[in-house]
Amino acid sequence: VSKKWPPRANPFKRSDDCAMGQGGSSEAKRGRDGSSKAEAFRGHIVLLGDSTLDNKLYTKGGPSVSGHLQTLLGTQAKVTLHAKDGAVLRNVSATQTRAIPRDATHVVVSAGGNNILGMIGIMRRKVTDVHAALLLLREAQKKFAGEYSAMLDAVAKLRKKTVVLLQYNPRMTHFIQFKSEQGAAEAALSMFIDTVVSEASRRKLPMVDMRTVVTEPEDWANPIEPSESGGKKIAEAIAKVLNEHPFDDKRSVVYTSDEKGKR
Repeated sequence: VSKKWPPRANPFKRSDDCAMGQGGSSEAKRGRDGSSKAEAFRGHIVLLGDSTLDNKLYTKGGPSVSGHLQTLLGTQAKVTLHAKDGAVLRNVSATQTRAIPRDATHVVVSAGGNNILGMIGIMRRKVTDVHAALLLLREAQKKFAGEYSAMLDAVAKLRKKTVVLLQYNPRMTHFIQFKSEQGAAEAALSMFIDTVVSEASRRKLPMVDMRTVVTEPEDWANPIEPSESGGKKIAEAIAKVLNEHPFDDKRSVVYTSDEKGKR
């Protein structure tokens, strides 16, 4: 199942008639500055993962993802950041999940990007044909799948309402030799994202397709880290799901953005 939200001028307006769960209100209001704020969201949200959520170092002094999310959700919500820049899947399952506050109601997890980045060397491996290249990627995918599954198992033990963020495409034009390799990187990444979708779907968790959220050049502070602009979009996407997803229905939904990004 896939859901979409309209452009950022009104990012919280529902575009479908699905029934609401008890995770939050679907109503929205406008702040004095014209920004969207969730209507009286109540809950304690804990952010787990890597620099997708812990992007303070990349905002040039502006608000980070957690700061934007706190503003969007309002004073009756609490946002706690446990995500750490540079964290890999093992860090989430072995460390971050063990520090969850007792009063936490929701968990948002964005993890695995650094594990995938650690496998980037396979992009330079020489193979004889496409079949061999696919087998090479498949082996990397299988390793990633085992680690990602173990991480989600650790998160599941928390028994919190959970949102999974899929990886966004990198903007790697400064990392790679030829611009055309951006496409190759995106194609390879899609195999790992397929694993994330499978694991999250198996556990009936809602997901956000970040490839439709972080899209503009200014959304990146560097080839792989979200800027203040990107962080705001990420926070808006998270707030959207927290407010509208029927968590009690125990069904998996992929949320996407209607925005047409530039590359």
